[in-house]
Amino acid sequence: MTAREATLMTLSGIKTDVIPAGLFTWGYNYIWKTAGLKPWRLALGGRETWHAAHMSLYERHRPDLILYEGAGSGPNDPLLTGEDGENWFVTDTNGGGEYVMIKSSGTLYEKNSRHKPNDSLGEINCAVDADKLCKPFTGWGDAYLTGLSRLIGELGERSLVIPHHSPSYIVACYAFGFEPAMIAMKEDPDLFQYVMDIYQANTDLRMRQLREAGAEAVFIADGWSSADIVSPELFERFCFPSLYAILQAANDAGLKTILWDEGDIKPQLGRLSDLPLDAFTAEQPRKGAGLSITDLCGAFKGRCVLGNLDSEEMLLSGDASRIERETRRQIAEAAGNPYITFTGSPLPDDADPDCVDIIINAAKDYRKPKG
Repeated sequence: MTAREATLMTLSGIKTDVIPAGLFTWGYNYIWKTAGLKPWRLALGGRETWHAAHMSLYERHRPDLILYEGAGSGPNDPLLTGEDGENWFVTDTNGGGEYVMIKSSGTLYEKNSRHKPNDSLGEINCAVDADKLCKPFTGWGDAYLTGLSRLIGELGERSLVIPHHSPSYIVACYAFGFEPAMIAMKEDPDLFQYVMDIYQANTDLRMRQLREAGAEAVFIADGWSSADIVSPELFERFCFPSLYAILQAANDAGLKTILWDEGDIKPQLGRLSDLPLDAFTAEQPRKGAGLSITDLCGAFKGRCVLGNLDSEEMLLSGDASRIERETRRQIAEAAGNPYITFTGSPLPDDADPDCVDIIINAAKDYRKPKG
């Protein structure tokens, strides 16, 4: 059985004799390290650099599941125009923009506007503002889809390649900005719904294009919908429907679905289990909230659960025996349920690749017959 086959079977709720292990990455973070690049070089890198970075991530860790992070903004790599003790100054030679990256955090922003990728789009006070600032999805673009197909083809049976996206609720929150979004949900819910609808439009196209490019599963990242953020009423009005819609669109396109959630979701676990998903994973316990693998397996009976190993405090401890012990403990806690070894949040830049290897190898060793 190949790594790709074992992972797909596990996502389908079929128990196998092996425990697949995946890597939770996000954007250019951490991948620059396994690629042997400075963070700025990958953040604004061209398609060949991005493909090589994905391949280097695989070759370094040999995971059974790898998230696809895109293919850059064009054919060319960026140009470093200067640096000081705190920043790198970089030109995007594809789009021509000037950027600054803060060395200590890896934060990238436009030099003149100081705009960061996840900043709000601007003030959204009415439907006219929304129509001006919020654009409906019209396609992933050739570079993204070609890069996805290329990575899937090159890795073949060695690893399952999974693209990712977020539901319309999350995209709308980013469009407004966190605080304005929370206010809009309470004071102008129709406007918030209007923005959500813009981003929900053509979700079927989004998922269909991923499937046509060769993807067999999609990773849906939630956030800001947990009980410590929104009330049960707002969860039912905005969060649950947007999650249901994107997961159903993925199902209709023939994609397996993984949903990741964070924060205090224990009060919502019953409703989350009503969603049309194949697999679920949660953030590692934080701020007094969190779910064990036993909790997740109980809520999603018969469906796949991905681990929520601590990608921060535990991984950054560098304690090899602790990392291996915790990885094995979660596998044992799954007690024969369909399970994939995974971290509860993306790998941080400070993670030691040798420590990441411990997680992967502990899962691989678990596959070996005892005695």
